[in-house]
Amino acid sequence: APPSTRSFAAMFAVSAPASALTARPAARARASPRRALAVRAAVSTVDAPDRGSVPLTRRDAVLGAAAASLGLLADTRAARALDVGAAAPTFTLPATGGGTVALADVVKANKYTVLYFYNQDFSSGCSIEAERFNQALGDFKAKGAEVVGVSMDPMDKHEEFCSAKDLKFKLLSDNDGKVSESYGADLKIPILGKFSDRQTFLIDSSGVVKGHWLQRDGALAN
Repeated sequence: APPSTRSFAAMFAVSAPASALTARPAARARASPRRALAVRAAVSTVDAPDRGSVPLTRRDAVLGAAAASLGLLADTRAARALDVGAAAPTFTLPATGGGTVALADVVKANKYTVLYFYNQDFSSGCSIEAERFNQALGDFKAKGAEVVGVSMDPMDKHEEFCSAKDLKFKLLSDNDGKVSESYGADLKIPILGKFSDRQTFLIDSSGVVKGHWLQRDGALAN
């Protein structure tokens, strides 16, 4: 990778580089130990509610249900990822602070654009992710990069999230999920619905994808 791309890679220490990937592999049929435990716990609690077992939290139940759903569909879903070197799909979306943001305008105004997709406002992992981007804004600015976040949350929730976390960058609302889908960053979970997947794209001033990172920490988004 060119030096500029390597330097950006160092700023994504919590992500694994995926520049060599041309497609996201299908999810593994075998759930991770953490997910499998959640599924087993959910099943045992449902089958034997009077055993005196410790009640599951709503989060545990959601994780268990999602893990089971993903496991059942693992061999049928292989979402296409946007290739490094491809032209970044253009779009215009509603943005925090009022008005809209067009990717073409952001790309034209900066040496680089850091476009990151995330699941939802106020979830624990996405909150940490947003806070870390916020803390690193000075470093990104020094490299001529602007950070933009995208999820399928409505604008009122985005505004609340920005205010609560004191975010200094724009969040865009991809309400119908079409932009996320165009980047191969959409996540469909039976029962729970549709979300943006946690992926980050580095786009240069000519609108070409120079880097692509997938979250690899075992969270629900994967």
